[in-house]
Amino acid sequence: MVNITFYKKNFRWLYIVFILTFCSAFGQTFFISLYSAEIRQAFNLSHGQWGLIYSTATLSSAVLILFVGGYADKLSARNMSAIVIFGLMAFVFGMAMNSSYVFLILIILGLRFFGQGMLGHLAMVYCGKWFSKNRGKAVAVANSGYTLAEASLPTIFVMLMGIFVWERTWFISFIICIVILLSILIFLTVERDKKENENTEPNQTGMNNKSWTRSEMLKNWVFWMALPGLMTSPMFTTTLFFHQVHLTDVKGWEMSQFVILIPFYSFTSLLSLYIFGYLVDRFNTKNILPFFLLPLILSFTTLASANSYLTLILVFVFLGTSVGAYSVVYGTFFPEFFGTKNLASIRTVGLAVMVLSSAIGPVLSGYFIDLGYKIDEQFMLMSFFAVFASILFIFVSFKIKISELP
Repeated sequence: MVNITFYKKNFRWLYIVFILTFCSAFGQTFFISLYSAEIRQAFNLSHGQWGLIYSTATLSSAVLILFVGGYADKLSARNMSAIVIFGLMAFVFGMAMNSSYVFLILIILGLRFFGQGMLGHLAMVYCGKWFSKNRGKAVAVANSGYTLAEASLPTIFVMLMGIFVWERTWFISFIICIVILLSILIFLTVERDKKENENTEPNQTGMNNKSWTRSEMLKNWVFWMALPGLMTSPMFTTTLFFHQVHLTDVKGWEMSQFVILIPFYSFTSLLSLYIFGYLVDRFNTKNILPFFLLPLILSFTTLASANSYLTLILVFVFLGTSVGAYSVVYGTFFPEFFGTKNLASIRTVGLAVMVLSSAIGPVLSGYFIDLGYKIDEQFMLMSFFAVFASILFIFVSFKIKISELP
């Protein structure tokens, strides 16, 4: 039975984490990649060159996050959120005005850092600090913002690009960011009182009833065993959407046909968020680890052999389930295993890994495309890697005893 009281009581705080992930859309691959063909044409770039620029900017973003992300432990939620959204707005505006190759690299860096990086980071940090027994549900609500953006913005902006010059559509993104910033300033006129937090203690502990530091986590085997699995979903999903234009060309599909099926992906992603949010709250993250990559494996295996356009529906259903599962597990893994006292600092490592993996995927795939390797063959290799990561998760799940977790 759905606990409506939880959502009503925490509406203000759930809205904050929801709208932060929604706003992150303007720095996400699914949005930026809509402009891939136009950007490559405007700046005379090959698939590999565009992939290199994008991945270099994303990699640089991952490095910046390691140094900046920890400020979420120190600054108020209101100030931190406002600073990050204002930064994103500056680069969204820059994309609308830019005609310089050099500034393109800087703008992509800014979009990736403030959008994909920091806004999602803040949402997950606040979910971890503000909630404990309902953390899975809170993470599900937070990631619903991303899912809503992913379901609506591509269709809307593809239509807008049919009406306006593509650069001008970024002004619309800028206006949306302004509205979101104002709403956050209104909702966060006061900080969340510690008495409202679900945590009975100011800081929830992790494994062995301990508040882990970032350096301690990096010395622990659990993090390194989980690392390949934490990289898998962002790396491969980003690669798929980054090269969606090439994929549709190879498969003989129209881009409009591809985009119109994305709601299947978005709906299953949203449904998966709440299912896995409930499962994590009920069974703990550690017991979900061995299974949550299975939908990703099925998605890429199906896509590798897909010839029929309608098969793409099945691909999106599996992929959406996978992304929803990953979003919840990634959001609850660090507070459950390593505690909340230094959560922002600890999550910067996880976030840097996620951003790094999303940087590696497109550039490697683009490089292999330029060399003549088929995208279908690459998807099958991605499935094999996901199987390997799942085996490592099985080891972590069986090795860590329930008694070692809070």
